[in-house]
Amino acid sequence: MINLLYQLTNKGSLRTLSFILAITLTIFFFFNVNQFATQLRAVEFYYVFALIWGTVVLWIHGIGFEIRTMIWRTIFMPWVGYVAGIISLFNNLLT
Repeated sequence: MINLLYQLTNKGSLRTLSFILAITLTIFFFFNVNQFATQLRAVEFYYVFALIWGTVVLWIHGIGFEIRTMIWRTIFMPWVGYVAGIISLFNNLLT
């Protein structure tokens, strides 16, 4: 099941999407450091952890690292990065 989910995102176009989302989240973070610090103090720890973890996963997937072991594929599943990245992008664009 993990291999099937991972292989669904192991395409060039989705890797490009991961790279673009990772760059966008990083740019939003660096250019809005004060806004991020203010917003992230008011939310739960889990949201901050998901935001950072999603960005890390998107960078790893977008750069093109080939993960071979099942445990690391589970930990760095690109779907988690997509969900966290899209939620945080919408959250930043709305505020």
